[in-house]
Amino acid sequence: MKRREFLKSAVVSGGASLTVPAFLRRAYAQNAIKIGMPTVLSGGNAQYGIQAKRAAELFAKDVKARGGVLGRPVEFLYEDTASDPATAVRKAQKLVEKDGVKLLTGVVLSSEALAISAKCPEWKVLFMSTINGAGALTAKSFNRNFFRINTSGPMGARAVSLYLAEAPMKRFFALGSDYAWGRDSVGSFSKQIAAVKKHVVGKEFPPVGTKDFASYIAKIKQSKAEGCFLVLPGQDATIFLKQAHQFGLTREVKPIMEILELENMKAVGDAMAGTIGSSRYPFTVDTPRNRDFVTRFHALHNVYPDMFDGETYEGLEWLTQVIRKAGTADDIEKITEAWEDSTYEGLEGTFTMRKCDHQAVQPGFVVEAVKDPKYPHLIPKILATYPGDRVTPKCRTEEFA
Repeated sequence: MKRREFLKSAVVSGGASLTVPAFLRRAYAQNAIKIGMPTVLSGGNAQYGIQAKRAAELFAKDVKARGGVLGRPVEFLYEDTASDPATAVRKAQKLVEKDGVKLLTGVVLSSEALAISAKCPEWKVLFMSTINGAGALTAKSFNRNFFRINTSGPMGARAVSLYLAEAPMKRFFALGSDYAWGRDSVGSFSKQIAAVKKHVVGKEFPPVGTKDFASYIAKIKQSKAEGCFLVLPGQDATIFLKQAHQFGLTREVKPIMEILELENMKAVGDAMAGTIGSSRYPFTVDTPRNRDFVTRFHALHNVYPDMFDGETYEGLEWLTQVIRKAGTADDIEKITEAWEDSTYEGLEGTFTMRKCDHQAVQPGFVVEAVKDPKYPHLIPKILATYPGDRVTPKCRTEEFA
């Protein structure tokens, strides 16, 4: 038996691997494919880092059962960035220079992603986004070391705008967090809603971490808007939605979220019922692959997968598919060439990686938070599904055809 085949069989056999000689176990571990995750594991945005980590844990279990990738195990290394771009760069650099990582993912805030992406050509590493929404990452700030698996903020705004074009509402207020994702998404939504002869009657950009939204809620009420487009991360969205309900705003103005998250539905509860928005990955999508994923994910974590659970798992699957195609996990140029123009059968359907800007073209969804007796919390009911070519901007832009 060849050495690689022997080691592979040892991993697959689980407990039997303990009988493998120690020097071979050490050699196998040292040959691991290391994936660095400089992610948010503390503070108001920790729900996103937790999702990335949950997806990685399920993926690690799956890939171990298959005997690794190219006969090598996969090892995840985590660092807490605490939602700070400077810290994110420092932690990513530590993963690269000290830990020998050549593959980065799990970055949460777009401001962190922009800072890390700019350094990747210098570090000679590949950065796979499964969370970051800023349109600039695949437009004016694009570099070949960056790949985005997930739907971007402009793509989410596009799906919502296509849906609202057919809705009776005509006046909208836009509230986006004051950083790259919030401003990008509000800008994209404003352009697209104007194109269908509807109006954004006001815009505000509260700082990330805002705890009191009373003044913003008053402005939304005064604007006479019929809907409020929200681009708020994590805990900020939960706090706003709770306060909006307490002040009676949601009885007058429909909340419309750029990303409608399961975590917010669980935190806000029934007060969030009827809220609509885009979803980068709704766990309710009815495909055989997704039904199997949801079952296995719930069995491992005892929760249903949220958007970034699904997108991170898809990204890791696609990455390892590309590594097998390239025949290497160490040569970043070969991995890049293998990924460009490739396709992947994701949980929601077929994905295609555009060579021109490394944006994954994929279906877009609009969902509504609804009650379902089969679940202990609100769930995302799919209202509309749009093909990838309708919700993906023109290459290296944030504009749509």
